[in-house]
Amino acid sequence: MAGTGHAGGSGLGSLGSVIIPYTELPEDAGGWPHPLLDVAVADLDEAVFPCLVDTGSLNSLLPSWIADAAGLALQGAEATMLSVAGTATQARFCPVLLTAVDHAWKAVVGFCDPWPYSWGLLGQLSFFRYFTVTFRAADLELEIIPVPD
Repeated sequence: MAGTGHAGGSGLGSLGSVIIPYTELPEDAGGWPHPLLDVAVADLDEAVFPCLVDTGSLNSLLPSWIADAAGLALQGAEATMLSVAGTATQARFCPVLLTAVDHAWKAVVGFCDPWPYSWGLLGQLSFFRYFTVTFRAADLELEIIPVPD
């Protein structure tokens, strides 16, 4: 598991502060650590996916195979062309239950094809609005606190 912070769980209950150590991107062994958080989609608690906590991303984006594995119907979702790290991709957005650090929240996520990365993105609209996030780059860690409902 590349990122950290997933302990399973299905509640939308309150959770205190959680400190997440930075880790290497999955394809970057020996590289500089990044703020990664393991996220489960829908009921796929056993299949978490590392996601880069990215203040520069408006949307949260994941590969489309995760939507397929979770049984999400994307056929009726409008396709939107995006550029991610210089790569053009087609995203289909749908609401989904996300779980990380034993906290679950409902958010709209873009499922992308192609997606050449071994990590997803957690962005402003579907991650940062649900958490207070403090980056501690000097300590190579990040702190997240769920925003009260």
